[in-house]
Amino acid sequence: MTTREKVELLLQQVVDLPDEAQTEFVQSLLEMRAQDLGIYRLDDDERDALARSGEDVRRGRFASDAEVDATFARHGA
Repeated sequence: MTTREKVELLLQQVVDLPDEAQTEFVQSLLEMRAQDLGIYRLDDDERDALARSGEDVRRGRFASDAEVDATFARHGA
């Protein structure tokens, strides 16, 4: 049996799974496909961190180039 035939057989069996298992199957397949396409999906924590970072930038809460250079100099980098 070829891989394609195995996939088709498994897909036919998915409809007999409980709804929760079907949902998990669909989510897993979508994630695999996204990885195959090179798409990265942010999780909620990552999305929140980016929102906080954006707010910091809008409010000017970041180190200046001089402050970054001074920090690197202090630590020998």
